[in-house]
Amino acid sequence: MKKVFVHPECPFSADTFNLVAQFNENPRSDFYPQHKKVFLQYVENPLKYILSQVEELLPDFIKNYINFRIDQFGSLLLFQGFPSISYSVALGLGDINSLDNAQLMLNIEPEKFTFGIYSKIKNLKKLINNYSSQCRSDSWKTLLELYKLPHQSFCELNRQVHSYNYLIEDYRFVKIENSLSVLSLLEEIFCWQEIPKNLLMTPKVNNIQVAVSLESSEVLGYSAKHLITKIAQTFKKIFPLFLLFNLYEKDLSVLVNEYFLLYKKEFNQAYYLEEISELTGFQTSEINRWIRTINRKQQAIIQGPPGTGKTFLAQKLAQYLIGGGDGFSDIIQFHPAYTYEDFIQGIRPQSQDGGLTYPLVPGRFLEFCKQAEAREDTCVLIIDEINRANLSQVFGELMYLLDDRDRTVKLASGQQFTIPKNVCIIGTMNTADRSIALVDNALRRRFAFIPLSPNYKVLRHYHKTWQTGFPLARLNRLIGILKDINVAINNKHYQLGISFFLTKTLSENIQDIWQMEIEPYLEEYFFDNLEKMDEFLWEKIKNKLGY
Repeated sequence: MKKVFVHPECPFSADTFNLVAQFNENPRSDFYPQHKKVFLQYVENPLKYILSQVEELLPDFIKNYINFRIDQFGSLLLFQGFPSISYSVALGLGDINSLDNAQLMLNIEPEKFTFGIYSKIKNLKKLINNYSSQCRSDSWKTLLELYKLPHQSFCELNRQVHSYNYLIEDYRFVKIENSLSVLSLLEEIFCWQEIPKNLLMTPKVNNIQVAVSLESSEVLGYSAKHLITKIAQTFKKIFPLFLLFNLYEKDLSVLVNEYFLLYKKEFNQAYYLEEISELTGFQTSEINRWIRTINRKQQAIIQGPPGTGKTFLAQKLAQYLIGGGDGFSDIIQFHPAYTYEDFIQGIRPQSQDGGLTYPLVPGRFLEFCKQAEAREDTCVLIIDEINRANLSQVFGELMYLLDDRDRTVKLASGQQFTIPKNVCIIGTMNTADRSIALVDNALRRRFAFIPLSPNYKVLRHYHKTWQTGFPLARLNRLIGILKDINVAINNKHYQLGISFFLTKTLSENIQDIWQMEIEPYLEEYFFDNLEKMDEFLWEKIKNKLGY
């Protein structure tokens, strides 16, 4: 049996889930009194502490709509016909005794921890009708579309995602990833074709749960700070549903406008595959494959010859990955003098009170991970020119951690360190750089590699989209010349890229670009056979282009 990693600052322990499991197996009236002390220590107090800290992180706008808190310990629930004992704490709105209240709840079951919205709806059909009239209004659509998270379908992948489960009674009718907008989420919940008609017509109460459900092993890998932040951010994201379930008989347009401001402050603007495709010319299917690869491996390197747009693509992929969430991206560039002390941690001399001190200072990666741990969503570190540094030296213990985000290592300072699960690393590698030899097999095994080669469709797409005025016939001749050059080079790692010519002033500047950027590159490559590059000098090229 695989040993479960428990974060030293996790508010729960294996005993937490074991106790609930034991109670679930022995639901006798004397079980709890006999174990009351340990239940308080490992289950009830951690739950209460987490909820109190989550409350502190919620903005005043949300707090204004919370007026009760309830603890439901040892509740006996029926799920798919089987009894299950759970421990919950919740925040709610309205009359505490009303069955119509939607609650922001935390719930512990034998093998999982769930947080989100739990709502009891007496008249599901009425709720759906009110949803149709309110949420299809322009104000709601504007707000809910801002929730658009990356168009990722990772159901088939073994990765950490937030699976939102929607339950009506004991009938599970949809399970989707966080790849859909809240507008699409509501469409899924209230799809007439999916909900059995008897549930719509029945006068009895229907239970709707919109929640993130984590396995116990995953929960134990979080620090208290990370878990609390994750829950608070989830509550903020799904708060419009909380309002809808509680206030669906009222006009919510004013609330929408207020929450719109809150959302813009809390979360990144969404970014779409179609936007990346429009900017880069790559097909959305190919971009989606790269996104899947990055999320599966959590570290990838975009490699290719110069001029293929590696850094630009890395930035757009990072923008997409953090879109709709509270994550962030950062970029650093490696160089031959870059060291472990710069990246992980090291002693740095500092002047203090007229003397020198030598404190241990965290490097860029440790600082990045510290910030990422306080976020719920994906954070992306771009390492430009990753192969230009001595990677074995710079990465140090990080090489071990890249294999498994559950692992922890002791740094030279004695500090325990693990890479947060929401951190992705995207490197760029110029294959024409001879320092590529420094990228050993040990590191290659830990990264997925996304190859880029000159994409002439991108060049056509750019000049057509931006209407640069560069004639199509001349562009086709230029592409033919570039293909001839790359055939002459006869080495995929040194091919001439197309980014040299991605400029709106190509017509005016093409001679300067060719003589001052292309020719020096070819001279270096054909240094031992300069006769071969004679046919690619500007005096001959301009005639081929029709100048």
